[in-house]
Amino acid sequence: VFMKIETSRYSNIGIYNGDLLIVDRAKKISQNSLVIYESEGHFVLGKVCNIKRETIITGSIIHVIHTVKET
Repeated sequence: VFMKIETSRYSNIGIYNGDLLIVDRAKKISQNSLVIYESEGHFVLGKVCNIKRETIITGSIIHVIHTVKET
């Protein structure tokens, strides 16, 4: 699954507005996996260790493609 980031909220972990994420829905997930999950009708990025146990995880992020900004 591909997902485009449309916020600068994740810049602290190196994911920026306009980046493209590749999400693997079949990959085994560990406590340190960076994942996509649904919260209040929105998809959110987070580490497994920081989300509630009952949360449904959509998939694990396996690649981040950074957008090249023209000057």
